[in-house]
Amino acid sequence: MSQSDKNVKTAIAARAAGEGNVDQIRDILFGGQMRDYERRFEELEERSKREADRNRQDLLKRIESLENLVKDQAERLAQQAKRIDSDAKASVDALQVQFDKNAKGFKSELQEKDEKHDAATAALRDRLHKLASETADSIRAQQEELSSVIERLGSNLRDEKVARDELAGFFQEMALRLTRQFDLPQG
Repeated sequence: MSQSDKNVKTAIAARAAGEGNVDQIRDILFGGQMRDYERRFEELEERSKREADRNRQDLLKRIESLENLVKDQAERLAQQAKRIDSDAKASVDALQVQFDKNAKGFKSELQEKDEKHDAATAALRDRLHKLASETADSIRAQQEELSSVIERLGSNLRDEKVARDELAGFFQEMALRLTRQFDLPQG
């Protein structure tokens, strides 16, 4: 070991002894205050822990209360939804019953009207058939009457007027005489 090494070691030991002295001096000067600060820090730390625990407990209670409130609201909404659903089903059922009742009434009314229509149609058909038969009989009677009137008038005309054949024969004879193609019998 050289002298410089010894000097360094001595300086380090002196410094360590000096630092120890400084620590002792510092402890003498500030020791009471430091212990007081440490005690205060410990109390403050303890109070902070208690306050944090109390806040944590309060927060947990509030969260639990909020969860309970949410559960209650969810249950209330579920019950309300069930009630609305059951009311809607009851309304739909009532409407279905009313619809079925109206449909039956309409069907029976329609069937009644259909039967009345069929009866009226049958009566009208019978009436038309009777009227057609009466009209045909009336036309036949009028036709027979007109035929007899025409025949009577025709016979009267034949008796009173010259027949066409006779008139034609007369004109033919006259034409032959005028042309001198017709010889009259003598005597």
